[in-house]
Amino acid sequence: MMNISRAARVAVRHGRRTVVTGRRAGAAALSAALLVGPLMGVAAAAPAISYPVQAAYTPTGPYATATGVVTSASGQVIDDLYYPGNYSALGFQSPIVTWGDGTDATPAMVSVLLRHLASYGFTVIAPTLANTGSGNEIDAAAHYLVTQDSVPGSVFAGHLDVGEVAAAGVSQGAGGAVRAATNDPALIRTVLTFSLPNTFWVGPNPDCPTAADCMYNPAALTQPVFFISTHGPLDSIIASPATEQAFFASTTVHAALGIIRNSDGRPADHNSVQDPAYGGNPDGELGYATAWLEYQLRHSATAAAAFTGPHPELLSNPNWPGSARR
Repeated sequence: MMNISRAARVAVRHGRRTVVTGRRAGAAALSAALLVGPLMGVAAAAPAISYPVQAAYTPTGPYATATGVVTSASGQVIDDLYYPGNYSALGFQSPIVTWGDGTDATPAMVSVLLRHLASYGFTVIAPTLANTGSGNEIDAAAHYLVTQDSVPGSVFAGHLDVGEVAAAGVSQGAGGAVRAATNDPALIRTVLTFSLPNTFWVGPNPDCPTAADCMYNPAALTQPVFFISTHGPLDSIIASPATEQAFFASTTVHAALGIIRNSDGRPADHNSVQDPAYGGNPDGELGYATAWLEYQLRHSATAAAAFTGPHPELLSNPNWPGSARR
């Protein structure tokens, strides 16, 4: 993370946390990573974007972005922040997205995605713990932003739509996002997962004393959910199309399933959502992920066309074979 000069930063204390924010240039230089290393080999080129919803939300959004951190009372960074650099330019209250990383990853490793969402007017908060499978930190981060909306002097004061909150994540963090939503349905309005692992892989870790503390059950969701996965070799082991289809089939809520084949001219896989600097190839996943949040949190009819109506765009896109919606 770029150092923020003393003159450019603002610190707002509330309870045990301090948020340090600093203006950044619009959506520019990007860095990143996630769970396992980059894939090797020659890949087939991805088809050119020719689907209007995907085309609308894949490019960087119209708003400049800023980043910051939230620190504990002891000064430890506990959350990273990605948000619109000028809330007055939005013309709407900013919905909240709380993010969970994969095992041993950091938010900076998926900064392309998180900054992309901020460029569309979302305020994103991402816990920095190496394990977020319990969902506790993901939920607490969302509550922190809700509180900040009413803290005088906070950069977020009066700018957030505290009734429109999404939980999102990748791999272990995807499980944490599901847990945050099932444990706090009053706050979390929708869920977005990338490569939600088969529950075979759930086990104890520093965030979860027992496997049960990290176990998730998409069938228990009461909010709409979009499952994104891939046809890649790592996901064939961790979060296979069959696994995602089973998760999708288990839900009783409005749900979408997107299984992408190629992204950025390479086969998509478990780590594709991470930044190119860490071997990722996220651009192919940005469009429909952003569209889901625009549809769910901002009620965009344009974005909804990917998931609703007699001919949802997601289902007709040949680069997303095996996709489904309910």
